[in-house]
Amino acid sequence: MAELEKEQQKAFVDEMMEANGLKGASKKRLIVFLAERYNWDKQKVQHRLRRATLAQRYAESH
Repeated sequence: MAELEKEQQKAFVDEMMEANGLKGASKKRLIVFLAERYNWDKQKVQHRLRRATLAQRYAESH
């Protein structure tokens, strides 16, 4: 899945946002960044996204 069309990219991002209960433009940009970095591999993006959101929540709480 090296390159996806714009519609497929939007669907991928929306699916990831909904699956993780995320909202906002910054989270959407993060998902797009991770997806491009990992060639739109859903498992890799999901793993990195979870790690990033956990790190963010931890940083906010301390």
